[in-house]
Amino acid sequence: MNFEMNVPEPPHPGGLLLTPEEISRMRNEVVEKALAEHLDAAETDPAWSLDVLLNDAATHELERLRSEPPSLETRRQKAYWSQIAGQFPHADEKTRLELLRDIISGYVREITGYFDPRVYRLAARLLPLGFKALFTRLSPVGFLTSMGSRFSLEKNLVITGPVDHIRELSRRGTLMMTPTHLSNLDSMVIGLALHSCRLPPFTYGAGLNLFTNPILSFFMNHLGAYKVDRRKHSRIYKATLKAYATMTLKIGQHNLFFPGGARNRRGDVEQKIKLGLLGCGLSAFQANLRSGKSRPDVFIVPCTLSYGLVLEAKSLIEQHLQQTGKSRFIRLKKESNRLTRQLNFWRNLKNMDSNIHLHLCDPIDLFGNKVDREGNSRDKQGRVVDRRSYIELHGRYHPDEQRDRQYTRVLGETILDSFKRNNIILCTHVAAFSLFETIKAANPKEDLYHLVRLDGEASKVPLGDVREYIEFLMPRLLELEAAEGIRLAEYLRKMPPWEIFQSALSHFKSFHSGEVLRVEKNTAYSLNMKLLYYYRNKLDHYGLEKGTA
Repeated sequence: MNFEMNVPEPPHPGGLLLTPEEISRMRNEVVEKALAEHLDAAETDPAWSLDVLLNDAATHELERLRSEPPSLETRRQKAYWSQIAGQFPHADEKTRLELLRDIISGYVREITGYFDPRVYRLAARLLPLGFKALFTRLSPVGFLTSMGSRFSLEKNLVITGPVDHIRELSRRGTLMMTPTHLSNLDSMVIGLALHSCRLPPFTYGAGLNLFTNPILSFFMNHLGAYKVDRRKHSRIYKATLKAYATMTLKIGQHNLFFPGGARNRRGDVEQKIKLGLLGCGLSAFQANLRSGKSRPDVFIVPCTLSYGLVLEAKSLIEQHLQQTGKSRFIRLKKESNRLTRQLNFWRNLKNMDSNIHLHLCDPIDLFGNKVDREGNSRDKQGRVVDRRSYIELHGRYHPDEQRDRQYTRVLGETILDSFKRNNIILCTHVAAFSLFETIKAANPKEDLYHLVRLDGEASKVPLGDVREYIEFLMPRLLELEAAEGIRLAEYLRKMPPWEIFQSALSHFKSFHSGEVLRVEKNTAYSLNMKLLYYYRNKLDHYGLEKGTA
């Protein structure tokens, strides 16, 4: 069964401005698309038969609702899914099809995002002021005295990469931005960066939990965000979400999603990404070619984020070590989530040199080729290649599941390679790597889960050994950067090795209260080896340890 999405290509920049009628048509098209895909799958695979799909959805939803707090909405949903569970086993094929359509329609209503340009302009004005308010710890006097100058993007957010190139491609096709994911601040930082670069607004999938706050929900609901409920795991829900994301790309809405999924709890650069939503780009490209769209192309823009300090570092590394270490990891202290701790983080950001770095990487096509400013794909030898030739067969552009899965896998590998080569290193990462590796060398018999418990006296090492490690590390980093294998913050290239350690010491003290790095007489140590390990991991996977080639 072939199905084409017939929502017209809107004339609005970025494709986000849709009339109520267009939104209604879009919803209906997504429902029909998801329904058609389910029926196609059911024809060849019994695992996708209607009764199996309905049972899968009802089972997952009722299980999820058992853990939900009591509320009127929870009771309503329980009643709905209990009715589905009791009805479908005895229903005929036509009734089962109607139940499937109703479930998909409900999911689409929940997922759909909206965009209001007035709210977008308001958010663009308020966000820098929000940063300023947080920097002054929400002190009315401090805030008013700082109103003379706007939040300084040049000082607090450093944006690098081929911005003009990307802006030109946004006029030639639809962009999919795929950033690394370290913090809950990422979406806000990226949104501010896109606006400051005069790039068009992007739609993005946001966790349903973010819509529970009335103020945040207002902005999310009017800035093109579509809702993603990560508690829902049924095949119907996942397929509907993918159909919706594909539709947004097809009608020209630039998309942003974090291919790694959740925040990177280890603190390193992503080593794996999820290919499901990434494959939406190829589906949209093929559908655009079949329907003769004027701008059929979808371009990928990887993006890397780097923070000198990460607000959630303690909880993230605790979760990672607990998950990987199981019984070997002993959790000694639970992190405090007090508001004053979060405000302290923001207050101290302003005192750091270029603490948030965002790099927009070179754009690529859906098959991993670089794309030039004119929108031409180029192979590794720099020759122009026709993107359509990858999916054209006898003049037609029909999907091939096995072929398309391989293309998406290659695209994923290309994005990961871009993440690694454009990973931005700051002084806190260099110092943490050097101290951790020095402590590790002094305790060769300890495994990781014992090392992260060597806080305080047990982690002391000669200060001279740490300095020696930094002097060993920096030339290797500069050499790696020259080979386009990593990126260093500009100030790091100019800083003498020992000043790097001193700068990192000041950074850590400003937020982590000296837990990460401590210096006492001629020794260096850590009061929180887990945090030290987290920041150290930003330089993992490059073979920079002593003794490696």
